[in-house]
Amino acid sequence: MPEIQKKKIQFQSIIDALLDDDADFPEYFLPSFSDIEGKEFTQLVSIWNQITPERKARLFEHLEILNDTDTLMDFNNIAQLALTDPNAVVRASGIRMLWDYENEKNIPVLIELLKNDIDQGVRAEAAGALGKYIYLGEIDEISQSNLKIVEKELLRVMRSSESELVRQKALEALGFSCREEVPSMIMNAFQSGDENWLIYAISAMGRSADQVWSTQVFSMLAHPELKVQIEAVKAAGELEIKQAKKILLKFILESESDEDLWVQSIWALSKIGGENVQKVFEKLLEKAETEEDQEFLKEAMDNLYLTNGIAANFELLNLEEPDEGQMHEFDINEGEIDLDALENTWIEDLEESLEDELEGSFDEDSDEEEDDELEDGYYLEDLDSGEDLDFDDEIDSEDDEDEEELDGDESQSDEINK
Repeated sequence: MPEIQKKKIQFQSIIDALLDDDADFPEYFLPSFSDIEGKEFTQLVSIWNQITPERKARLFEHLEILNDTDTLMDFNNIAQLALTDPNAVVRASGIRMLWDYENEKNIPVLIELLKNDIDQGVRAEAAGALGKYIYLGEIDEISQSNLKIVEKELLRVMRSSESELVRQKALEALGFSCREEVPSMIMNAFQSGDENWLIYAISAMGRSADQVWSTQVFSMLAHPELKVQIEAVKAAGELEIKQAKKILLKFILESESDEDLWVQSIWALSKIGGENVQKVFEKLLEKAETEEDQEFLKEAMDNLYLTNGIAANFELLNLEEPDEGQMHEFDINEGEIDLDALENTWIEDLEESLEDELEGSFDEDSDEEEDDELEDGYYLEDLDSGEDLDFDDEIDSEDDEDEEELDGDESQSDEINK
């Protein structure tokens, strides 16, 4: 049988399966939607509206998972098809899948969805997706004119009466931006007292790649709400906050009950780097009980090698790393707020909580005690039953120096200029 006829019959089987609500859609058909084009795509479009909304939603749920786990898949065409689907769940899924495709032609489509889609969730996803194009603009991968268009639209949303969710996603997207209006927006959200705004503010801080936010992010590692803590962990990795190394190690060893905190702490450490972090990862890999954990730890180690390689190149070039310890004043609503001058704020309470939970990690004497505990295997006994793992002098000395910067430079205030 000719190869062309085989493919035609195979895709007809996929069409039949899509239209059959009485049976589960076979997962082995999912890769067939990658790189779909030509006659097959035309055939899919012709029956698209005959597929029930529930089945399309389930299809895209599985396609999203495959898109996230297999980098060889290219679902751009079917994601584009989803953007015009009557089902908001499918439209939102299509937007998320487009994150991996750096096509400037998507910008006007996403802006149109952000402006006019009737569903709040779709508008929020569109706002979030536009953040990718701000990032691409900042690294000169798209035209500056398109960058300005995206920034202008997201800033409009931030100043509008849009729903909180859409504005929160817009703030997160603007985290990539160097526009001078953005830092005060982030700080307003951070100080709002609203937990959801706080989470998006922390995410924006991480995306900014600006060390000026290190103190705020570091303090949130002790937040009583786990979801805020997890966002702070991710941001600490993005900002490469060295002071967070021991805290992240503590989370890794003590967060077995929460997989997300464990995963994010490991990944954040892989971004911060340090030669002896590799030893920790190797021990974790030895103890990994599932193939999924093993694969994730190998990916984290690969990322760590990349991080350490970049750091080594900086040392060879005699380049100094940016100062992470500065506290600043922020221009908010045409006024200046000095964080040190605020009394009885929840920020101070959380910083005190952080100090208590980590047995005084801001204090030099307590730092020495923690170093001794690390040397004695206090935190690492669960990793190694017979051999203590020293989480290295480099981490201890770097943490001592960096924590002194955070503690000693808090009184210095400069207005943020990005």
